[in-house]
Amino acid sequence: MVSGIDSAPTSDEMKQFGAALASFGSTPLFHMVGITPEAPDATTAFHGSAPPASKITRPDIDDLIRSYWPADDHLDIVVFAGPQLSLVEMNALAELLDGKKIHVDVTLIAATSPEIKSACDRMGLTEKIETAGGLVLQGVCFYQMYAREIGEANGWKRLMSNSAKIVNILGGYGYESVLGSKAQCVESAIRGRLVGVAL
Repeated sequence: MVSGIDSAPTSDEMKQFGAALASFGSTPLFHMVGITPEAPDATTAFHGSAPPASKITRPDIDDLIRSYWPADDHLDIVVFAGPQLSLVEMNALAELLDGKKIHVDVTLIAATSPEIKSACDRMGLTEKIETAGGLVLQGVCFYQMYAREIGEANGWKRLMSNSAKIVNILGGYGYESVLGSKAQCVESAIRGRLVGVAL
């Protein structure tokens, strides 16, 4: 059960949160008090007897993010996937990359569904991402497409993503995974080095 959320998360934020929970602790279900329909309050969510609460603070979250950051700023690949990006997320990524160029030493991959890719093609979002030097993949998730072998073949070691799920999973595939915000990931891809760990 999650409580203390100040405002309703977007569907993409809920998607990313659920994916992260499933990868870190195999959590198939969560209640978010005041957000998910079954949990208008903690007592209702647990049918009259809510368990004792454990508190996670913003400094706890910052410490988790900081724990993924290495001592140096080397970067090989930035991955936006796991789960696949929505149209809203693809649009935000395209806007961040519009008129920019990804550093020659960094690969940027964005994975989405075939339906969203088709919409992105029509809306010019795919073109913006690819003109900046990014790769748009459809119908796949990076960690399920021989990520270890692809990394070895390309000499990729340091990977950055805004997806806690990707960062958690790919740490077991031989990558040095780094967690950052979408903006940090894009800026790092453009500069060719890790940017923005100061929390």
